Amino acid sequence: MKKYISSALVLFIILSVTGEIAASDKVLPTEWVSIVNDRTLYITGEEIHFSARVFMEENAGIPSSSILYVELISPQGQSFVSNKYSILNSGAHGYLSIPEDLITGIYYLKAYTKYMRNFGPDDYVYVPLKIINPKVDDVLGGKDLTPYKETFQTDHTLNGFFTITTDVNEYSARQDVLVNVDLDQAGQKEWLNVSVAVVPESANQVFALPVYHHTSSIPEYYPDTRGISLTGKLKDIRTRREIAGTRINLSIIGKGRDFMATETDSTGRYFFSLPVYSGYRDIFLGVEKEDTSHFQLLIDNDFCSLPVHLPSPAFTLSDEERRTAYTMALNRQINAQFNVDTMECPNEFEADEKAFYGTPSEIINLDNYIALPTLEEYFNELPGAVNVRKKNGHKYFKVLGTQPEMSYYKPLVLVDYVAVNNPEKILAATPASISRIEVVRLPYIKGDITYGGIVSIISKKGDFGGIDLPSSGIFLDYHFLSDSCHCNIPPEQSPNEPDARNTLYWNPDLQLGKNEAATFSFSTPDVPGKYRIWVKGIDSSGNVEMQSKAIVVRKQTD
Repeated sequence: MKKYISSALVLFIILSVTGEIAASDKVLPTEWVSIVNDRTLYITGEEIHFSARVFMEENAGIPSSSILYVELISPQGQSFVSNKYSILNSGAHGYLSIPEDLITGIYYLKAYTKYMRNFGPDDYVYVPLKIINPKVDDVLGGKDLTPYKETFQTDHTLNGFFTITTDVNEYSARQDVLVNVDLDQAGQKEWLNVSVAVVPESANQVFALPVYHHTSSIPEYYPDTRGISLTGKLKDIRTRREIAGTRINLSIIGKGRDFMATETDSTGRYFFSLPVYSGYRDIFLGVEKEDTSHFQLLIDNDFCSLPVHLPSPAFTLSDEERRTAYTMALNRQINAQFNVDTMECPNEFEADEKAFYGTPSEIINLDNYIALPTLEEYFNELPGAVNVRKKNGHKYFKVLGTQPEMSYYKPLVLVDYVAVNNPEKILAATPASISRIEVVRLPYIKGDITYGGIVSIISKKGDFGGIDLPSSGIFLDYHFLSDSCHCNIPPEQSPNEPDARNTLYWNPDLQLGKNEAATFSFSTPDVPGKYRIWVKGIDSSGNVEMQSKAIVVRKQTD
């Protein structure tokens, strides 16, 4: 029997996982993150490039997360930037843009998965950063009297697992640097990720916070196994109780044009696995009931908002750091003028412009027919696949089809891709405001819900034809994945523009074989000074090992 089956992401995998976890009283399996970034000293307006690996406890019995949450926070936990990144083959990389108006101070790069929220903020990974705003005198106050270097432990070690060689040690401006990275045969490790950064000498300090692994047996958050998950709860305002067994509809409006539905579980919670889109998209979330005035839809916060108390030493710079920061601030001003920064990767997650149901069986363009006074007459007078019928004094839509499911499943009725479960409201719309009606005349399966076809009404102005949407519904300007990955710093700059990069080279995933060296090259900048090549590896246990080598860019002479 032929059915019109959706190819969009479905939720049953997440629900099966949640059921498996919820049914167990044992301690939850542990998941953790290891992360490295290009440097630890930044100027406001720059980008923090990072590479991360996500680990799930061995024999956990559940898949690891597919979304990484990364934030830039203050020591008191205030978030200034937050993004989501797709985890592919247990790895993720990307960048965070530092706000231009951030004041000088010590901040943290914070990374975690939604599943890790079960164990609390102490289990997240935090990397301390020094960020300088050269345009303002304000400094983020530090509450700890302990000096910076004594506050953080050196758990990212320099153990010589990597051998770094260059063709020479000193270079002139705009000269290519050839680098070889090889494994020290005395240290046999399985490296899951190796990244490379080339930065000014004092722009990277090897300090970090210890990572803790706490236990939990209460699964409040479940792994994002199939992309970003949007979760929440449905409550009754009158009784303050959760409402179980009620269908929740979610529509992605505009670019993406997707729709999905699910039912609340026994605790009133709902779970949506969203498509892998990037940037911000409009979402409408609503309850599929005619009377929703006493319903309240609650949505879980995407990012962890629990308080955290991190070391907050007074902000200080050594003499060498001060000189480096001054040069970096000048470089930042030059780059801002010429818009010289990074090279973007192609976006792998562009949304299809077609409707989620694909090509409809039939399209009724209202402008092709004589104007009729009501929308109902278009359905009943025109030869087509949809009729308006009445039962017990209530009107409903009927999609005509030959398959038996069409007779006992209700159709999915959409207005500008938002589900509307009140035919009276739809039929009250002015026909002049409607562009076309698209009809799917086959049973349509979305997740675990079957519909007796689809009636999709498209307005001319994208304003829902003046139809009132469900009162309990919520519009969201929802943040999906980070817009682009900014995979690396380009090895060359235009000869007609000044080259004042603060990160000369960044590769988040250097391919390093066991028996052969990895080779790469980059060009030196116009700014003379001492730079350092950092190779940072994450092994199979999540440990971070580093090695570095210094090079010198000579001052140009006439």
